[in-house]
Amino acid sequence: MSNAANGTKETAPKKGRSLLGAFDKLEDSLAALEKRVAAVSLVVMIFAILVTILARFFNLPIPSLGEYALVAMSPMAFVGAAFCSYMHHHITIDVAELLKNRLLKTILRGAASVAMATFAAIFTWLAWDLLIYAYSSGESLIDLGTPVWIPMGFMVLGAAFMFIHAAFDVIRLCTGMPRTGGEA
Repeated sequence: MSNAANGTKETAPKKGRSLLGAFDKLEDSLAALEKRVAAVSLVVMIFAILVTILARFFNLPIPSLGEYALVAMSPMAFVGAAFCSYMHHHITIDVAELLKNRLLKTILRGAASVAMATFAAIFTWLAWDLLIYAYSSGESLIDLGTPVWIPMGFMVLGAAFMFIHAAFDVIRLCTGMPRTGGEA
Protein backbone atom coordinates (compact mmCIF):
# COMPACT_ATOMS: atom_id res chain seq x y z
CA MET A 1 0.00 0.00 0.00
CA SER A 2 1.40 3.43 -0.82
CA ASN A 3 0.71 6.92 0.42
CA ALA A 4 0.34 9.18 -2.62
CA ALA A 5 0.49 12.41 -0.59
CA ASN A 6 4.11 12.05 0.51
CA GLY A 7 5.33 9.30 -1.84
CA THR A 8 6.13 6.77 0.91
CA LYS A 9 5.19 3.13 1.09
CA GLU A 10 3.27 1.88 4.09
CA THR A 11 3.38 -1.73 5.11
CA ALA A 12 0.86 -3.48 7.25
CA PRO A 13 2.27 -4.65 10.59
CA LYS A 14 3.32 -8.27 10.45
CA LYS A 15 1.09 -10.61 12.38
CA GLY A 16 2.60 -11.62 15.71
CA ARG A 17 5.28 -8.90 15.78
CA SER A 18 3.44 -6.96 18.48
CA LEU A 19 3.35 -10.05 20.70
CA LEU A 20 7.08 -10.62 20.19
CA GLY A 21 7.63 -6.92 20.84
CA ALA A 22 5.82 -7.39 24.14
CA PHE A 23 8.09 -10.37 24.87
CA ASP A 24 11.10 -8.17 24.18
CA LYS A 25 9.82 -5.45 26.50
CA LEU A 26 9.05 -7.94 29.25
CA GLU A 27 12.42 -9.64 28.91
CA ASP A 28 14.29 -6.33 28.81
CA SER A 29 12.53 -5.22 32.01
CA LEU A 30 13.29 -8.55 33.65
CA ALA A 31 16.95 -8.27 32.66
CA ALA A 32 17.15 -4.74 34.08
CA LEU A 33 15.76 -6.05 37.37
CA GLU A 34 18.22 -8.96 37.37
CA LYS A 35 21.13 -6.61 36.75
CA ARG A 36 20.09 -4.40 39.67
CA VAL A 37 19.57 -7.34 42.03
CA ALA A 38 23.03 -8.70 41.19
CA ALA A 39 24.59 -5.25 41.66
CA VAL A 40 22.89 -4.68 45.03
CA SER A 41 23.95 -8.17 46.12
CA LEU A 42 27.55 -7.36 45.27
CA VAL A 43 27.37 -4.12 47.28
CA VAL A 44 25.89 -6.00 50.26
CA MET A 45 28.65 -8.61 50.05
CA ILE A 46 31.41 -5.99 49.90
CA PHE A 47 29.90 -3.93 52.74
CA ALA A 48 29.34 -6.96 54.99
CA ILE A 49 32.87 -8.23 54.45
CA LEU A 50 34.35 -4.76 54.99
CA VAL A 51 32.44 -4.27 58.27
CA THR A 52 33.49 -7.74 59.45
CA ILE A 53 37.16 -7.04 58.66
CA LEU A 54 37.05 -3.67 60.41
CA ALA A 55 35.27 -5.13 63.44
CA ARG A 56 37.90 -7.83 63.80
CA PHE A 57 40.85 -5.53 63.13
CA PHE A 58 39.71 -2.86 65.61
CA ASN A 59 38.16 -5.40 68.01
CA LEU A 60 34.77 -3.67 67.76
CA PRO A 61 31.86 -5.11 69.75
CA ILE A 62 29.61 -5.67 66.72
CA PRO A 63 28.48 -9.00 65.28
CA SER A 64 30.10 -10.44 62.19
CA LEU A 65 28.11 -9.57 59.09
CA GLY A 66 29.67 -12.44 57.15
CA GLU A 67 26.30 -14.19 57.19
CA TYR A 68 24.80 -11.37 55.14
CA ALA A 69 27.64 -11.70 52.65
CA LEU A 70 26.89 -15.42 52.35
CA VAL A 71 23.17 -14.82 51.89
CA ALA A 72 23.89 -12.12 49.27
CA MET A 73 25.81 -14.71 47.23
CA SER A 74 22.56 -16.46 46.35
CA PRO A 75 20.97 -13.60 44.38
CA MET A 76 24.38 -12.72 42.96
CA ALA A 77 24.88 -16.26 41.66
CA PHE A 78 21.38 -17.30 40.59
CA VAL A 79 19.78 -14.03 39.50
CA GLY A 80 23.14 -13.02 38.02
CA ALA A 81 23.18 -16.30 36.06
CA ALA A 82 19.75 -15.45 34.70
CA PHE A 83 21.11 -12.10 33.53
CA CYS A 84 24.02 -13.91 31.88
CA SER A 85 21.53 -16.10 30.02
CA TYR A 86 19.75 -12.96 28.79
CA MET A 87 23.08 -11.55 27.57
CA HIS A 88 24.00 -14.92 25.99
CA HIS A 89 27.20 -15.00 28.06
CA HIS A 90 26.48 -18.39 29.55
CA ILE A 91 28.04 -21.73 28.79
CA THR A 92 26.80 -22.78 25.38
CA ILE A 93 27.94 -24.22 22.09
CA ASP A 94 30.47 -21.54 21.13
CA VAL A 95 31.54 -23.45 18.04
CA ALA A 96 28.12 -22.63 16.56
CA GLU A 97 29.21 -19.02 16.21
CA LEU A 98 32.07 -20.07 13.91
CA LEU A 99 29.79 -21.85 11.45
CA LYS A 100 28.97 -20.23 8.12
CA ASN A 101 25.79 -22.26 7.54
CA ARG A 102 22.97 -20.12 8.97
CA LEU A 103 20.52 -23.02 9.28
CA LEU A 104 22.99 -25.20 11.16
CA LYS A 105 23.90 -22.27 13.41
CA THR A 106 20.20 -21.67 14.19
CA ILE A 107 19.62 -25.37 14.91
CA LEU A 108 22.58 -25.49 17.32
CA ARG A 109 21.45 -22.28 19.04
CA GLY A 110 17.96 -23.74 19.33
CA ALA A 111 19.31 -26.98 20.80
CA ALA A 112 21.34 -25.02 23.34
CA SER A 113 18.31 -22.92 24.30
CA VAL A 114 16.05 -25.96 24.61
CA ALA A 115 18.70 -27.68 26.76
CA MET A 116 18.97 -24.61 28.98
CA ALA A 117 15.18 -24.33 29.27
CA THR A 118 14.99 -28.01 30.24
CA PHE A 119 17.77 -27.63 32.81
CA ALA A 120 16.23 -24.44 34.25
CA ALA A 121 12.77 -26.05 34.50
CA ILE A 122 14.13 -29.10 36.34
CA PHE A 123 16.32 -26.94 38.57
CA THR A 124 13.37 -24.64 39.39
CA TRP A 125 11.26 -27.65 40.35
CA LEU A 126 13.98 -29.12 42.58
CA ALA A 127 14.84 -25.75 44.15
CA TRP A 128 11.12 -25.12 44.80
CA ASP A 129 10.98 -28.28 46.93
CA LEU A 130 14.03 -27.09 48.86
CA LEU A 131 12.45 -23.65 49.33
CA ILE A 132 9.22 -25.15 50.67
CA TYR A 133 11.20 -27.32 53.09
CA ALA A 134 13.35 -24.38 54.27
CA TYR A 135 10.27 -22.21 54.78
CA SER A 136 8.18 -24.84 56.56
CA SER A 137 11.04 -25.92 58.84
CA GLY A 138 11.73 -22.36 59.94
CA GLU A 139 15.45 -23.12 59.75
CA SER A 140 17.77 -20.14 60.11
CA LEU A 141 21.48 -19.44 59.93
CA ILE A 142 23.48 -19.47 63.18
CA ASP A 143 25.12 -16.04 63.54
CA LEU A 144 22.33 -13.55 62.87
CA GLY A 145 19.29 -15.81 62.47
CA THR A 146 18.69 -15.12 58.77
CA PRO A 147 15.96 -17.49 57.53
CA VAL A 148 17.33 -20.10 55.12
CA TRP A 149 14.34 -19.66 52.81
CA ILE A 150 15.66 -16.25 51.69
CA PRO A 151 18.67 -17.55 49.73
CA MET A 152 16.60 -20.54 48.58
CA GLY A 153 13.99 -18.12 47.23
CA PHE A 154 16.62 -16.39 45.11
CA MET A 155 17.70 -19.80 43.82
CA VAL A 156 14.15 -20.50 42.63
CA LEU A 157 13.75 -16.99 41.22
CA GLY A 158 17.02 -17.14 39.29
CA ALA A 159 16.22 -20.55 37.82
CA ALA A 160 12.74 -19.40 36.80
CA PHE A 161 14.21 -16.30 35.14
CA MET A 162 16.71 -18.49 33.27
CA PHE A 163 13.81 -20.59 32.01
CA ILE A 164 11.98 -17.47 30.80
CA HIS A 165 15.04 -16.21 28.92
CA ALA A 166 15.65 -19.63 27.33
CA ALA A 167 11.99 -20.00 26.34
CA PHE A 168 11.93 -16.53 24.77
CA ASP A 169 15.16 -17.36 22.93
CA VAL A 170 13.55 -20.50 21.48
CA ILE A 171 10.53 -18.44 20.38
CA ARG A 172 12.81 -15.87 18.74
CA LEU A 173 14.81 -18.55 16.94
CA CYS A 174 11.61 -20.21 15.66
CA THR A 175 10.14 -16.93 14.44
CA GLY A 176 13.32 -15.45 12.98
CA MET A 177 13.37 -12.52 15.39
CA PRO A 178 16.77 -11.22 16.48
CA ARG A 179 18.14 -12.30 19.86
CA THR A 180 18.17 -9.87 22.73
CA GLY A 181 20.96 -9.06 25.11
CA GLY A 182 24.59 -9.09 24.14
CA GLU A 183 24.21 -10.78 20.77
CA ALA A 184 22.16 -10.16 17.66
